[in-house]
Amino acid sequence: MHAPSGTAQRPEVYLALLAHELRNLLAPIRYAIAALENPGRTSAQEAYALDIMRRHSQQMSHLLEELLDASRFARGEMELKKAAAELTVILGTAIEAARPLLDRKQHTLAIRLPDDAVRLWADSPRLVQVFSNLLVNAAKYTDPGGRIELQAIREGDHVRIAVRDSGIGISQDMMPRIFTLFAQDSINGSRSEGGLGIGLALAQGIVRLHDGTIEASSDGPDTGSEFVVRLPLGTPPDEPITPTENEPRGAGNGLRVLVVDDNKEVADTCAMLMDLSGHKVQCAYTGVSALEIAEQFRPEVILTDIGLPDIDGHAFARRVRETQWGRAAVLVAVTGWGEAELRQQSVAAGFAHHLTKPVDPKTIESLLRDIEAGAGR
Repeated sequence: MHAPSGTAQRPEVYLALLAHELRNLLAPIRYAIAALENPGRTSAQEAYALDIMRRHSQQMSHLLEELLDASRFARGEMELKKAAAELTVILGTAIEAARPLLDRKQHTLAIRLPDDAVRLWADSPRLVQVFSNLLVNAAKYTDPGGRIELQAIREGDHVRIAVRDSGIGISQDMMPRIFTLFAQDSINGSRSEGGLGIGLALAQGIVRLHDGTIEASSDGPDTGSEFVVRLPLGTPPDEPITPTENEPRGAGNGLRVLVVDDNKEVADTCAMLMDLSGHKVQCAYTGVSALEIAEQFRPEVILTDIGLPDIDGHAFARRVRETQWGRAAVLVAVTGWGEAELRQQSVAAGFAHHLTKPVDPKTIESLLRDIEAGAGR
């Protein structure tokens, strides 16, 4: 798959746009940190500051994930992991992802879904990405107190999913390039909540990989807009329905976990979260010190960065596997690079898992639960 036609040819413009978006997200975080450092803060102010930091860091993480996806998309490396899936589960997860913005802007969300189960052969997380993007866009480009409709109906051997809003609409100049990477509508920009113009291009690419179509329509400014996705029905015979998220597992007695990262703050905060979850955690900031600590600590799980300052993370993993205690340890690569070739290198070096920064804390918690239950080795 190749990048869509019309992809921007002026990277400096979009680097500046990216810097602007990141500054907008970072500024409230810095103010919130300053508020938390003030000894005169109230408990209400502390709770508000923490909410700001949490929400904006999640938005930054989402922005970085979109940029990584755009890179994979442009290189034709986006791959789907299809399984039997239920449309209502996918849409429900997408609604939950968009819910904070819908509630904050006091929008009404009207939902109409088929009475019968609609089964797809699909990559559920990727379709969640498509529909959460459409719902978030609808919320962003609709003034507070607006109405958003989500409707799914069967049409022969396809299902039609439409997201309609009462928002600011799409200009006629913008319509031909609405699904182009980095497309921006300057007319309506002042009434949106920012963005790099990546999400719709990715949505189109994901839908096409599912042998579907996506279309946009609008009668112009202040008339609202509608996005319609059509996906083929059906699953291979005897395939079980795969839920979008894992069911929670019961916690055990905790694991011995070693966190290795030359960024001390990254290692320490990651270790703090795992400690709060009941695990026994130690940190190391170089490969050599990690090996020394591990000889005494005998970790059951090692989360390590690949780009260590003294030993390459893959070489570190091989040295761990050479020890008697390291043969049974679960090695988890935590790195800023997620390309397929690097993942294969991680597997060859002895890693059981490859996580791409910034990692959602819930992903680490879920992985450790699976390892503790014996399912993540």
